Amino acid sequence: MIKINKNIIFLGIVSFLTDLSSEMIFPVLPLFLDHFLKASKFEIGIIEGSAEFTASFLKVLSGYVSDRVGKKKSIVVTGYALSAFTKPLLYFANTWRDVLLIRVLERTGKGIRTSPRDALISAYTEKEKSGRAFGLHRGMDTLGAVFGAALAFFFLFIFGETEETFRFIFLFSFLPAVLAVLVLVFFVKEPKVKKNKKEVSKISLKELPADFFMLLALQVVFTVFTMNYAFMILKANSTGISIGFIPVVYILFNVVYAFSSYPAGYISDRLGKGFTLSATYLFFSITAFLFIVDSPFFGWLGFVFYGIFMAGNEVVSRAIISDIVEDRLKGTAYGVYHTATGISTFVSTSVAGFLWDRFGGDIPFIVGGTGALILSVICYTKFKRKV
Repeated sequence: MIKINKNIIFLGIVSFLTDLSSEMIFPVLPLFLDHFLKASKFEIGIIEGSAEFTASFLKVLSGYVSDRVGKKKSIVVTGYALSAFTKPLLYFANTWRDVLLIRVLERTGKGIRTSPRDALISAYTEKEKSGRAFGLHRGMDTLGAVFGAALAFFFLFIFGETEETFRFIFLFSFLPAVLAVLVLVFFVKEPKVKKNKKEVSKISLKELPADFFMLLALQVVFTVFTMNYAFMILKANSTGISIGFIPVVYILFNVVYAFSSYPAGYISDRLGKGFTLSATYLFFSITAFLFIVDSPFFGWLGFVFYGIFMAGNEVVSRAIISDIVEDRLKGTAYGVYHTATGISTFVSTSVAGFLWDRFGGDIPFIVGGTGALILSVICYTKFKRKV
């Protein structure tokens, strides 16, 4: 039996409650934009890309600052609090530009908290257990998404698929978000780290290992081919899955995601993280090609594979960084990683939205699936023996 530090458990609870809040919103927000605010696919892509870019840009700064000051919890609390108090503002949104501003503010909180939080998890785990520790945290995070999407479905089922119901969901999301902040404040402890002022002053990107930059290059290119979840939702809707059942298919995705996260970490610890990462690329390729088939059944099946992909990609990449980067640089490393992949996400969502509007919904998925398949082979040949 693997013993997990209680601080990781509490961080998992924080992420559970936060994702419960967020995933009440995220599976229905693209539909709210499309059906009620009449946003184009390109505008939806701009919203999602800008939100993720903002979050990622701040991740490198927050990671670096947390390494310099040696205190991570206060930064993490600030990030969670900002996101919590921003989400209900969607209730008042009247244009896609309002949503853009609110999403950017909400993701600013995510950008502030993510890198130091990952460094906190890393500080409380051992190298040979890193995959399992991040897998457990990711599983609890995603289980919250299951309950969040279930609540969204419940509200839509009870109150109807109206604009008022969507706005009520946005407002209700505030409650679990605030509870998450309270758990973080009162139950998660700052790890004891021996701080060497001379070492801290020398933190620079040049000290990060070559393997880190190899991973970064692979993930940056790969992320260009991975469309945001919003496009999966819109494609599922276009294949015949009704608005009311979109939260249900999103629940399926998150159930698979949650229950695949710990096994993905375990497999990566046993079989090698480079090998496991290449397999996740393959799963995304399969996901993209499934969404090309104009059938609700393949839409549901696509979300199953998407859940497996997300579990592997999120868990294994973080675990690799935990293994190859020394403790005093981990906040910076996670920040650089999240920022670079966030820029790729902005490019990906913008291009996917443009391709959809210009050439139809299948083209982004054909391009994404083909690119992921090629990168899966490259990752297997270049990175499988590294970690």
